[in-house]
Amino acid sequence: MKKITLFLLLFTFLVNAQDNVQAELDSLQNVYENLEYNTIAFNDLKNKWFINDPGFVRELFNKFAVKNAFRVDGQSVDLQTVMQKANEVFDGDVIVDLRRRYYDEEFDYFAFVSIKEANKVKPKPLFDPIVDGFYLKEIIGTRLYDKIKEKSYFFSDVTKDAFESEYGYYFDVNLDLLEPEIMFWSTTSSIRDKYLLSFKGKWGYDQIMLPGWYSAEYIAGMQLTYYKAVGEDPLDYTYRIFLGTGMDVSKPFVKELPDLPIYRNGETIYGNISGDVLKFLWDELEGYYLNFEMLTQYTDYQYKDYGITDVDAKFNGVKNFMCLSVDKRKLFNLYDFGQFKVGAGLATHDLYRYEISQATRSVIDLEEGRDELDLFQHYGYIKFGVENNGGLIQHDINVLVGMNSLDTYLYSGLDAKFMISNTFGFHVKALSAFGVPDYRTWRNSSYVVFSPVLRINY
Repeated sequence: MKKITLFLLLFTFLVNAQDNVQAELDSLQNVYENLEYNTIAFNDLKNKWFINDPGFVRELFNKFAVKNAFRVDGQSVDLQTVMQKANEVFDGDVIVDLRRRYYDEEFDYFAFVSIKEANKVKPKPLFDPIVDGFYLKEIIGTRLYDKIKEKSYFFSDVTKDAFESEYGYYFDVNLDLLEPEIMFWSTTSSIRDKYLLSFKGKWGYDQIMLPGWYSAEYIAGMQLTYYKAVGEDPLDYTYRIFLGTGMDVSKPFVKELPDLPIYRNGETIYGNISGDVLKFLWDELEGYYLNFEMLTQYTDYQYKDYGITDVDAKFNGVKNFMCLSVDKRKLFNLYDFGQFKVGAGLATHDLYRYEISQATRSVIDLEEGRDELDLFQHYGYIKFGVENNGGLIQHDINVLVGMNSLDTYLYSGLDAKFMISNTFGFHVKALSAFGVPDYRTWRNSSYVVFSPVLRINY
């Protein structure tokens, strides 16, 4: 009986002691969690980004492996599971989901996630997330922790910002003679989305090596841009529609015109539709922007419309133009130089020959009787470049290389824009062709055009 009584007393003591220890732990946990002011209501506004730099992700993953810090439901992870996830890291299929605390620079969320989860509202982590910045620093060390803060690696910012504070979503005046745009009206249907309406202009077509001064035509019209979710990058739109018409303008470089120049020979309508639509066919194609551009002439000029007084003058004219292209931005980071991007496209246009008869005061179509399809010239091109939208100086540099399939001549060029604080800058285009046959000299084999840029954006 004494032994039973002693056992019961000892058991009661241990149970009470365990309860007291648990109570103390709960109390300490409560104190620790309240060291930071609870900002759960601001979770959606906290600074949030994904680390997409494969090398940096490997380094972070390795620190967790060395410290045996991987947990699933609070339990240690076996080596086989870690090796399996490591293979995904090797393939570049793992990124890091980060969230910064609301009131300071520390972190309150860190998790390794599959790249397939990145587009979801709540990406599912591969392991238990780290919700304590100080514990995270203990695992990865001060050097890596500070490197995360510096953002000196490739990352994607997915912070939710109120659209009122976003870049260029109220009023945007972009005074660039080559591609001017005045965004004058915006609205929203769900707070996060945005519709923008702009006046826009366009001068020339680099895809077919046709600068604006050869055709004496300037495109002007209206553009509608839609953002499903506004962000820091104004080029991350969902879709964009530009409709315009051609306008007669004088040719600024008359001495540079070829012997058989090209003239605008009728009223035209222009259209351009682009958007991030390929993702609806395949999720992996998100961010590949499909672009379709076209120009068509719906009326022909008469003799009096040209104003040409030269005797029996001959010239060329383009009635139809089309281009289909795909562009991909932000392929990878070139460190401080910016983000690398690529694109490719196919283009085509017809080319008519005309003669002014002063005797009959009429316009003679020298291509009359020919099959219209035989008048088309086809082009294929690729382009690549780098852009940087941050810092004091912004730049957007593009290199284009193409080929004419009819006469197999090559052409290449540069399209570059440099801005200071996104306010003052310049825009330059240069293109040269190689091996153009003499009978195709309806334009010169090279050109350079330059425009200052003034931008007001808020």
